[in-house]
Amino acid sequence: MSGCWSLSAPSRHSGDGGEPILRKEGRSLRLPDEVRESFRRYGRAGGRARAALLTPERRSQVARRAAAARWIRERFGAASVEALGLPGGDIVDAGLDDLAMGKATEESLAVSLAAPRLRREGIPVGATLEEPESRLYASLAAANPDLAHARYGAWLRRMVSFADACRSARIDRD
Repeated sequence: MSGCWSLSAPSRHSGDGGEPILRKEGRSLRLPDEVRESFRRYGRAGGRARAALLTPERRSQVARRAAAARWIRERFGAASVEALGLPGGDIVDAGLDDLAMGKATEESLAVSLAAPRLRREGIPVGATLEEPESRLYASLAAANPDLAHARYGAWLRRMVSFADACRSARIDRD
């Protein structure tokens, strides 16, 4: 992707006048208003076409994940918790995605298990899975019975570490 142009969003703090800028290998190009409007128009048309192809359940899943991403961006200043560099952020992002899709994975079970604490720290956890403790342990035991207890404890420690780090990363809006 080294030869591709990338579109950077307007920044309130960069002094670029709030205009999107195309960037490629150190070069930049300011976009005229009519080009920006055509990008916006084509983007909307593509979004509508994609939505028409999705089932109502899938559209709902996509909307839940988008709402969570907006909440995380507002609360923490990044589009995902993994982007914040917090320990276990990759697990939480994957778990939130899997929960939005209704999948029972180790990540979604760990997020379900830690949901009360994550909610207190500002992470938008929606509906959770039933009996996440026993289901996570059973999943870990199925993969490697001898290490299931140690791996279960490691998952718990990563979730606690993430929740502890969340408190310092959160942008309090008072």
